[in-house]
Amino acid sequence: MTVKRILTINKHEKLLKTPSEPVKKITKDIRQLAQDIKDTIDENPAVGLAAPQIGILKRVFGARMGYDEESEDEKQAQVEIFINPEILESSEELSRGYDACLSIPGMLGYTDRNQKIKVRYLDEHGKKVERDLEGMDARVFQHELDHLDGILFLQRLSSLDDLYVNIKKDDGRIISIPYLKVREQASLGDVKSEPPR
Repeated sequence: MTVKRILTINKHEKLLKTPSEPVKKITKDIRQLAQDIKDTIDENPAVGLAAPQIGILKRVFGARMGYDEESEDEKQAQVEIFINPEILESSEELSRGYDACLSIPGMLGYTDRNQKIKVRYLDEHGKKVERDLEGMDARVFQHELDHLDGILFLQRLSSLDDLYVNIKKDDGRIISIPYLKVREQASLGDVKSEPPR
C-alpha cells in the first residue's frame, strides 16, 4: 500500500494548473499510479483524486462512483480508475452543487455542472468503456477531469459569493462560512480601532 502526499494550491499552484499528458500505453508504472491513487483515496476523506494532485501529470484519476452525499461514510463505494477520460456528450441541464478538493483544503465552492454526461475512458486494465453518468457521479467525473486539464474548482465559481470556508467548532462539528464574511472579519481584526456597532 502506497499513500501519496497530496499537493495543495498554496505550494503547488503552477503544477496543479498544468494540463496532463495522455497515457499512451498501460504500463507497469501506470498500473502502479492507479494503485497509488486508490490507496491515497482510501486513506483520505475523498471521493476522487487525480494524478496531478500527487505530482504526476498523466491523464488518470480515481473516483468513487455511486457515492451517496447523504452518507457519513466516504468509503461506501469502490474506487474506479479512469485513464484518458473524455466527455462525449453533455446535457444542457445544469445542476448546482458543491465542489471540495483535497488540494484546496478547508474550502468548498458552489458550481454549476452538467447534470448528465456521456463519457469514454480506459479502465485500469486498458479496456475501453463508454457510459452515461448523472447527478453526483457526473459532478465528480467533471471535477476530476478538470484536474487533468489544469482547472481547479475555484476557476468554476460564478463569484466569490459561492466560496465557503470550513470552520471546526468547539464541539467538533464543521460548519461552512461564506469566504467573503471570513475575509471581512479578518480585515476588521487588523484594524486597531473599535469594531463597528
